[in-house]
Amino acid sequence: MAKSLQKIRQEIEQLEQQSKDFFTGLNELYKRYLELLSLSLKKQLILAVYEICTKIYPEEFLRLSYSKREKLQGQIRELCQPIESKFLAYITFPQPAPTATLTEQILTQLSLMKNQEFQVEHEDDDGENDDSISQIDNPEDLVLWCKRVEQGIRVIIHNLAQDVNRELQKNKIIASQFPPQLLEMALQAEEGASSSGNPPNILNLLIETNRKDKQEEGENSDNEDNRESQITKISVIHLRLSDIEFADPQLSIQRQQIRQKLDIVKKIRKAYQKIQRENAQAQAEAAWRSSWHD
Repeated sequence: MAKSLQKIRQEIEQLEQQSKDFFTGLNELYKRYLELLSLSLKKQLILAVYEICTKIYPEEFLRLSYSKREKLQGQIRELCQPIESKFLAYITFPQPAPTATLTEQILTQLSLMKNQEFQVEHEDDDGENDDSISQIDNPEDLVLWCKRVEQGIRVIIHNLAQDVNRELQKNKIIASQFPPQLLEMALQAEEGASSSGNPPNILNLLIETNRKDKQEEGENSDNEDNRESQITKISVIHLRLSDIEFADPQLSIQRQQIRQKLDIVKKIRKAYQKIQRENAQAQAEAAWRSSWHD
């Protein structure tokens, strides 16, 4: 038996209310998670830089004067300072435009984030978004908000790694001739890069450089070139969310709780899409009957 429009409407309202309730709980859960993530990220980043400077490139670090070493360490601490506010900015919505719907606001933010993803940012207004949170009205908005938060976390972590690598290059600890494009490609290899057997949050790369001809005098020019390649191993900071969470049991627990909530959000959204389809079909049937004449 087909549901009545009234029954369908009631189910829609129930799912919308459920999404609002989930938003409140998930927002608090993300807030606690991001606060823990900020602390853990700072600690593990400093450990990774320590590994680079003392275990992997000790000679390069020792070439720096005392004042330059002190300045480098200060720069690393300074880069870490705004991380928590940057993270927390992603659980709020940007100041809404007067004519924009909530869904349009979130989609606009996701689009902006997609354009800036894996690019170095130097924005001073990170974390200065309005503290008020627009009300989530339905499961679709809730899913978009979750995507915004998750993508924001990865953007910030990636950009922080870029900034730290740039400081290490400026101080000639990491080879300054290392092509920026290659460094960018390496840091994008989130899925392909494995930390197995390597220090956490450090990516080791083998780079082929300095190719030069090695033809002997009098060798026939038609012969295939005999070339010599120099393989250089380069280590860079590569912050991995999986490494950070694995090293912090409390953070791992928070992430597991978020995953469980996100699974429920997906189910709510699926039910919402189904009932919305039923609603459209019921309205179309009613419209057909209203205009049909024998």
